[in-house]
Amino acid sequence: MLYANINHLGAQVPYIHASFQQWIKEAVQIASAAEPGKYQLAQQDVFVVVAEATTEPQQQRQAEIHKNYIDVQILLSGKERLGYGLYPPTEYAELDALENDVVLFDSVSDEQFIDLNAGDFVIFYPNEPHRPLCASDEICAVKKAIVKIPRALCK
Repeated sequence: MLYANINHLGAQVPYIHASFQQWIKEAVQIASAAEPGKYQLAQQDVFVVVAEATTEPQQQRQAEIHKNYIDVQILLSGKERLGYGLYPPTEYAELDALENDVVLFDSVSDEQFIDLNAGDFVIFYPNEPHRPLCASDEICAVKKAIVKIPRALCK
């Protein structure tokens, strides 16, 4: 997992690969004027999902993992708490693929939480559990851009 802010890409966050920085910038540009939906980025197989949702109490949210895609969750507006952990549940850890590249579950071992404000983003790699759309202080509307990057592009 990696946590940063879109306003500090480049020189202030030099350890993020240049391709990731470009995809994040492109996704933010698309999402700023787009309706909710799925949009292709310039790089083949990389896309962004623009979503509007309402946060919920964390006990009502499920965690998820992916196998084939890296998730870059960018909060464009609102406040969101994200849960995360280091290891997926044992029954999912060794699977090579998931239907629609996602599995949902309730419990995350040693779960930690991070509060996001507009402009913050988090990168989750395959097999990293994360629990999106949890309310931080109060339930609120959020707009997000979720960049989906095939892990094959990172080999």
